[in-house]
Amino acid sequence: MKNTILLVPLMLLGAVTIRAQSVGPTAINAAGNSAVIGTNRFDWSVGEMSMVSTFTTPGIIITQGVLQPSEKDHTGVPTTTLSKQLQVFPNPASSVVNISYDAPSSGTLNYKLLDMQGRVVTQKALQVKPGTTKEQITIAGLACATYMLSITAGTDNAKEESASYKIEKIK
Repeated sequence: MKNTILLVPLMLLGAVTIRAQSVGPTAINAAGNSAVIGTNRFDWSVGEMSMVSTFTTPGIIITQGVLQPSEKDHTGVPTTTLSKQLQVFPNPASSVVNISYDAPSSGTLNYKLLDMQGRVVTQKALQVKPGTTKEQITIAGLACATYMLSITAGTDNAKEESASYKIEKIK
């Protein structure tokens, strides 16, 4: 009799459909972006699987990876005006790293080159005028390694913005 009583609740549970909360068909892509080339939109991510599989059942769709269509940019990295006005090249570099900054008005440009332990290797503060300011950082005497270049720029009529770059020293 006890076995029959336990089976009835289990049989009733089998008839109930349990569903989880839906969060939509999107995931956060931590490293990647998208671009429109011609009339086509291309999405990419860094460090994802090379094989993407989709599994479906009547009420569930599961896709490996994070390249799901989305109407919003979910990279988590805001685009700043500074990133459009600043160029850092070449990377990787063996002797010099160039900084080119298109300033809309007068202001300052500060940079720090740090090693991976956070020690300042070199730093400088520049006064910029409207137009292009160019600066070269000599890295020929540094050990082959990865360095972080932190740049902060501010103009007279805009708030200060920062950008960071990973610089690879080779040869």
